[in-house]
Amino acid sequence: MKLDRPLSPPLVHIERSLFGVSEMLIAAVERGETSAAIAAAVRSSPEWAERNTAAPVPPDELSADVPSMPAHLRGLIARRLAAQATLQSSAKPLPAAGQIVEVRQIHTPKPGQLDWVMQVPLYVLLDAPGEAAGVWHGWLVSSEADYAGWWDFVLQEEDEPHAPEAALVQVWNPLRIYLPMAARLVGQLAPARLQAVRALATEYVTHEVPADVPVWPGRVAQRSTVGGLAVVTGSPLGDATDPRHTYQHLYHHAAEAIREPARLALAEAARAAAPAAALLALWEHAAARLGAAIRLVPRVELAMSDLADEQAEQDLLWEDLARLCIDERTPDGAGRVQVSAESELAVCCELRIAGRLVYKQTARGGEGPAELEWEAGESATLTLSVADGRRLELPLAG
Repeated sequence: MKLDRPLSPPLVHIERSLFGVSEMLIAAVERGETSAAIAAAVRSSPEWAERNTAAPVPPDELSADVPSMPAHLRGLIARRLAAQATLQSSAKPLPAAGQIVEVRQIHTPKPGQLDWVMQVPLYVLLDAPGEAAGVWHGWLVSSEADYAGWWDFVLQEEDEPHAPEAALVQVWNPLRIYLPMAARLVGQLAPARLQAVRALATEYVTHEVPADVPVWPGRVAQRSTVGGLAVVTGSPLGDATDPRHTYQHLYHHAAEAIREPARLALAEAARAAAPAAALLALWEHAAARLGAAIRLVPRVELAMSDLADEQAEQDLLWEDLARLCIDERTPDGAGRVQVSAESELAVCCELRIAGRLVYKQTARGGEGPAELEWEAGESATLTLSVADGRRLELPLAG
């Protein structure tokens, strides 16, 4: 393993930034945004005690000679401002594939689900919509290009605009993000460059690191993916003394602050979908008994879904006549359905409660759907019919 110099910044600084008592955490405690347990722990830390210990300098001791800012800091500020200006003038609204977003706060589907606070901002490259509304797939993005490995996509000038903090796409660190956590846009990859990231991510899953590539921490170089796309990455990881092992461990752990809210969002979506799935199963059973030709179809196509197909949102198609969409179904049995005409034949929709007709609406092609809803505890049925005599009766509770 070649290690010409210490990697920058030192690992101890990265660990302190990710998991120590940061200025963001202290500010959150001061604003009363944390739990009592977190606030007590922060107030007992040395960082809290030191936050206001700097003594003010008397005016007569102030120097008129203001030291100049280092050139590299001036460059970082200029890049950040340029990226912000470009993104504000040309970027698509969130979310969109190829966007790099900043995450500054923990948000969960329900308040109080996690007693966590973000220590420092984290960054995510958005790839594709996930298995539930408000959840996207992506990869963690960091700033420390010195720690790049074989499966890190190092951003180049052609990948601008992006803030300096977003320099390294960790394709070994994929995640889902709950979109309410995306605070602002800090970068945008062109479609061709996003495709290169995806190619590298696919290669990470399907290929091994070549044995003849030297281990050289701190060095990056251009190479080609199996599909021939140009990428800039680091070298393969070496033995246990390679500091990049610790670096990856730290960031994999830090990414849990983004992964866990997304897991909670998926769990909430699954719970919400359970009553609808039960109603679909009831409809399938009723239609089979009547000999009606129906089938389940996906409402949307899911990108990169690793959930079972039956957990995806589904609609019911009645022959070539109508599409039934469960708009809402609660655990206590209440619900709302939409019926859309799929052919030139108008579809008459009748809602009956305990056998009594309470609502009637007709769905026509090219128009909006008919909408029918019922309350909990009602013995409701839905009857669909068309002019040629075809008829379908479906239970709405059971």
